[in-house]
Amino acid sequence: MKYPFLFSLASLESPSWPASAETVVKILHICPVPEVLEIWQSAAFAYEKANLAVELEFNYLENEEFKAKLPTLLQSNDCPSLFHSWGGGVMREQILAGVCQDITNAIDGDFKDSFYPAAVHAFAAEGKSYGLPDSVGPIVFWYNKELCERADVDPSAIKYWEDLLDAVRKCKAAGVIPIAVGGSAKWPLQFYPALLMMRVLGKDGMASAYQGDNGGFAGPDVVKAWKLYKELCDLDSFQEGFQTMNAGDAAAFFHDGKAAFHLMGTWLLTAGRLYGTDKKGLPEAKLGWFFFPEVQGGKGKANDIFGSVYGWLVSKDAPKETLDFMKVWLGKETQTKLAALGLSIPMVKGTAEAIQNPFYKALAVGVDNSGWICVAMDQLLGRETGRTFNGEAAAVAAGAQSPEQATQLIENSWSKNRI
Repeated sequence: MKYPFLFSLASLESPSWPASAETVVKILHICPVPEVLEIWQSAAFAYEKANLAVELEFNYLENEEFKAKLPTLLQSNDCPSLFHSWGGGVMREQILAGVCQDITNAIDGDFKDSFYPAAVHAFAAEGKSYGLPDSVGPIVFWYNKELCERADVDPSAIKYWEDLLDAVRKCKAAGVIPIAVGGSAKWPLQFYPALLMMRVLGKDGMASAYQGDNGGFAGPDVVKAWKLYKELCDLDSFQEGFQTMNAGDAAAFFHDGKAAFHLMGTWLLTAGRLYGTDKKGLPEAKLGWFFFPEVQGGKGKANDIFGSVYGWLVSKDAPKETLDFMKVWLGKETQTKLAALGLSIPMVKGTAEAIQNPFYKALAVGVDNSGWICVAMDQLLGRETGRTFNGEAAAVAAGAQSPEQATQLIENSWSKNRI
């Protein structure tokens, strides 16, 4: 089959280049942002020009379509050489299935050392590397300055969970929709209980739950976090019809100025803007952000980062040229270009200083100062339990499940599918 794609290198080929390359490196990605693709294309063009026997093929799938189709593609004759990954349990499942290539020796030395160690570790298992990082996307609360002012809400004063609930109440009293969320996709809803778990349990407590200690993901502190989440849901904090809106719909709702807050990653500043009615979204002068608030008495900190370490896994039969191109594509020169245009927060050392966008620069500082980055639950816990976690987050938001029921179902799934 042919994957949907956003651009082709064929239009840039010189007439002197071979009509059919000896080696094709297929890269399967989820990025719809034209500016990012142009930089990737430039790196690929330069590589192809210097390596005439190699063709680079970038293929695009939308986020949910990617998750649904990737398992089949990895077992097919049309398997990508490189494919997007969030690491975590889903990556470990792919490694155990034998579809990933051990690239430890191929990247050892200066290339591996050019990345932040924690980010490299995110794509390793049992001391072996199967891929490499390119960027990080912290999940934070974005806010519309005008709507917050109308509701007499000071976002800089939102430090604790109760502060956020008070802000929601003020918004509702002022006729402002508090929070936009894409409920039909379910994964945007899991941000709330996941972050509350981080704030209540802290790093060590989350590790204990992961190991099944103290009741695992049905333990008292986990239940407490889900009860706090239910408090937010019971205030009707989300827009009407949120259960039928996907992530793109919610981004459009926020960027069209219809909600005060949106809990989302840096995706909101790039791809998220494309969903706005004018395809530009809210100007930066109207935007602000803050870390997800702490819970009083909790063990987690505001700068304990929840989000995605984006990266790439190398498939089992990928040609050696795949690694050669990665050294260009994920190298400092290319990643600095992305950083300078405010398109990502790269995981390559020395690129943060090139960031000009004030939001990305501040977020990069936050990442640097953080002692812990926790990946999304639907990646950390693998496909089966990840789906359960997302589904229960949606069920609690709809009033169909209690926190106790939701957490017990998650623990039941995890006890059967622990990786």
